[in-house]
Amino acid sequence: MTTKASILVVDDSEVFLRGWCVTLENAGYQVKIASTGEEAINMAKDEKPDIVITDLVMPGMNGVEVCERIKKMSPETEVVLISGYPEEIKKHQKDFIRAGGRDEFLRKPLFEEEIIEAVEKIMMDRK
Repeated sequence: MTTKASILVVDDSEVFLRGWCVTLENAGYQVKIASTGEEAINMAKDEKPDIVITDLVMPGMNGVEVCERIKKMSPETEVVLISGYPEEIKKHQKDFIRAGGRDEFLRKPLFEEEIIEAVEKIMMDRK
């Protein structure tokens, strides 16, 4: 059996974190979770995940900053932005892409299949 991608999910909402973690683990992925940008950076230093899915709006460090810092440490890591605030995505989209993030965004709330499809697409793009 081949090992599927390692994924780091970053969100300040415990409910979203737990739900996405279970969904992705059930799909066979190795999943780590972080509830702050700082925690995510520290985890990414050691782990070098294949994919980071980060919330945009969080206290302290936002998703754009998380992307910038992770891409500096691990340029091959794919970073995807997620948010329940479409107007915030529009406001930060260019900065996120400039920081090395993917030009696609996930909107909360997500159905289980949406997050799995997004991860599968990223993995196909990497081949």
